[in-house]
Amino acid sequence: MRLRILGPVEYLDGGEWSPIASAKQRALLATLVLHANQVVPVDRLLAELWPDRAPASASGLLAGYVWRLRKQLTGTVLQTRAPGYQLLVPQGMLDVHEYDRLVAQGRASAAEGDLSAAASSFGRALAIWRDVPLADVPLSPAVMAERARLEESQLAVIEARIGAQIGLGQHEALLPELKQLVAQFPLRERLHAHLMLVLYRCGHQADALGAYRDLRRLLVGELGIEPSKPLRELHQRILVEDPELVRGREPARPKPVEVVRPLPTVHGVVGHTAELDAVVSLLSGGEQVCAVHGLAGAGKTTLLLRAAHALAPHFPDGQVYLDVRGSAADRAMRPEEVVDAVRRLSGSAQRVLVVLDDVGDPEQVRPLLDPAPGSALLIGGRLALDSVGPRGHVHLGRMTADTALSLLRSALGPVRVDAERAAASEVARLCEYSPLALGLAAARLATRPEWRLHEFAARLADPRRRLDLLAHGGHSVRASLHAGVRLLHRWADRSAITALSLLGVLDLPVVSEHVLAALLGEHVERAEAVVDRLVDAGLVERLRIDSYRIPDMVRLVAREQQPSDVDAEAAVSRVVRHYVGLVEAQLELLGEPSATARGLAWYRRELGTLRALSMRDCTDALHKAVDELRWSLSHGRPRVG
Repeated sequence: MRLRILGPVEYLDGGEWSPIASAKQRALLATLVLHANQVVPVDRLLAELWPDRAPASASGLLAGYVWRLRKQLTGTVLQTRAPGYQLLVPQGMLDVHEYDRLVAQGRASAAEGDLSAAASSFGRALAIWRDVPLADVPLSPAVMAERARLEESQLAVIEARIGAQIGLGQHEALLPELKQLVAQFPLRERLHAHLMLVLYRCGHQADALGAYRDLRRLLVGELGIEPSKPLRELHQRILVEDPELVRGREPARPKPVEVVRPLPTVHGVVGHTAELDAVVSLLSGGEQVCAVHGLAGAGKTTLLLRAAHALAPHFPDGQVYLDVRGSAADRAMRPEEVVDAVRRLSGSAQRVLVVLDDVGDPEQVRPLLDPAPGSALLIGGRLALDSVGPRGHVHLGRMTADTALSLLRSALGPVRVDAERAAASEVARLCEYSPLALGLAAARLATRPEWRLHEFAARLADPRRRLDLLAHGGHSVRASLHAGVRLLHRWADRSAITALSLLGVLDLPVVSEHVLAALLGEHVERAEAVVDRLVDAGLVERLRIDSYRIPDMVRLVAREQQPSDVDAEAAVSRVVRHYVGLVEAQLELLGEPSATARGLAWYRRELGTLRALSMRDCTDALHKAVDELRWSLSHGRPRVG
């Protein structure tokens, strides 16, 4: 089942796209799509379909619209759920899902400097649009709000695509389109900046300066404000004929080997004190090799540098820091390059600390695992290296809630954070206590002192915006997580790539190895081997020997990356059936001693998962089984009859 809303509403019927004939049915479907996978109460639907006043027969009419809509939307996607109706919308069902995926892909490529891939992804995303969103749906506040959100996104993507094409030197071909866009959106400063740059590169300096004057006249006359600082700076650079403006950017090329000596400094760092002490204790106490591993964004690089600075007195001949780019796919350093760089930097020194960051493959560092007497090797990466001795491993996890608040207080000042302590705590929670996410959030807030913390927290709470907000200064959570996805592709582990996509669709924060086995349709042993690759890529965290945490932001990226050949519905159905079996097993045990207490503990532990899966159960079997278990636990015995 597929739906399109980027234009008139259509559904895929037998290989052909078909419209919804009735205006009321289109309004009903639009409301359910805008609240996808949520139960929309009947009262809300009546208000959307009859905004002025619902007729006396409205409830019956609504039931008729639902019945006819069900006949058109084959399968069980439209379900009756008290106190209303629910439209099940798996990832990939809407054209908006594919649009969002391609936009995220384009942004990631742009962040990595691959402008050609970025322009291609942005162009493919824009090609999905057929007209204004929900073009044939009667206007309501919800429809107007969603249409405005999507049209703003479309315009931002157009700007990003043009920016990438300018970087590729395609300025002449862009000139007619930019003139039309500036006329259509006369107050859009980024479009004006693009137009000014394109005009200048085409040899029309006077026209570029004239475009700035036109915009300034409009802004001052209508809004009483001057153009933004970046636009004023671009105007000045055009005025003085800055030669850098005509060079443009070339397609991405592999970065040169990054070597740093002395070490970079770190400022304002808090948290991970126990792990820092463990690294310093190991390497100052006789161990020669120590490896720090953990999730993407856990703060491994910062910890390596803090430890290296603390260890400086123990290695008087110097320190070497080398980013081996293990998570950068085709730009990862080869083992021989790593060895050559370390030897060149350390020279003839005898007592040196070598810090190798972002190790993505044990082979990158294997030749260096036996340092000379008096020297030591400190390694950072997402995977735990089997070749390092058992005492040399330090795992880096999430920050504590208190440490996360301390980081925000350090970055933003205690007055600002303490004035909105609850909102600051919510920002930390939505960042999942990840040092990278928190650092980016703090940097974004620090440069925007007018933003209130509760307003920023409200924006972060929207999963559609969270990854976009957690970006600053060329760094982003999305790019860090995409690096983990690229590792899976480099390892050519198709099973792990599929598992990541399915975990995004399942959307549970914690899963057991048995749930993973059901999700993948594999034996437990095979499922464990697959998820271990996700752990190695820094995308999943092992909590206990048989359970794993899937960070919320990883699930967001997984849904952006979902390949079309994954049968997500079947996978989720297998997990639902697995939980039906678990509930039935609890019911069978109720006659045994202490079974009620154990069953109640299990029910409380699994309640969140049971609720989430009940919403995804097309058969209603799990909902009925949970109701039966709840009754039996409250009465201390199974229900008879």
